[in-house]
Amino acid sequence: MAKSGGASSAARVYPAGRAVLLYAYAAPELAGRRFSVEGRKVHAIRYGRLALLVGFADRDAYADDQVERRRGDAGWLRAEARVHERAVERAAALAPLVPARLLSVYGSPEALEQAVRQAYVRWSRLLARLAGKRECVLHAFLGPHAEPVLEAYLLRVSARAARTSRLPVPKAPPAIASAVQGVWKACAASAGAARALQRPTGRGALGSVAFLVDEGGETALRALVAAASAEAAALGVTYYLEGPRLPFTFV
Repeated sequence: MAKSGGASSAARVYPAGRAVLLYAYAAPELAGRRFSVEGRKVHAIRYGRLALLVGFADRDAYADDQVERRRGDAGWLRAEARVHERAVERAAALAPLVPARLLSVYGSPEALEQAVRQAYVRWSRLLARLAGKRECVLHAFLGPHAEPVLEAYLLRVSARAARTSRLPVPKAPPAIASAVQGVWKACAASAGAARALQRPTGRGALGSVAFLVDEGGETALRALVAAASAEAAALGVTYYLEGPRLPFTFV
């Protein structure tokens, strides 16, 4: 295989006739690591100055039409999201990485390598930009609420990320909407980037915004939310700051 996009042409050995699930791309020191997540084997293979965190699966079970059909199967989707999330979290303890999108499936190792050749420069830049970054999500509620359920973060948060950084306008009386937006704006000013989440969920949900911060930057967000709590309580508003997590929402 010839060099392309600065990637190494070193030969790699893959299991024959298998589909590939890409979980993340990472700094090269992750290469060679292997571990198991809920019985699935996860490998980190070297590609140029990147390591690819992958799993191998039955090609027929992960064919494009099968994956699209099973996206409507809530139990299957939750299991895939949980494995993906846990695999990436374990690998992130070993090397800087960028999570791939959920169900980044390639029909063969050759298809994966073709995709990597095309995306190599962009992925390398993203890794440099997002290494050491974390995200936190500020949820706002009107009235009593339960903390967000412990469902896979990829489905509950990242799958709802809007493509715009524009902060949402809560559907609430003007005084409440203004107060909540003020807290979101203060947090956005303290963060490197922000993304609203679509479709508020849960009883009394006013909206949620994800913030990208440097590692440790959640301390400033917590201070801002704590300072706003007295006014929020008087208005019947409560906040829940979730994180820090890997930057799933900003990939």
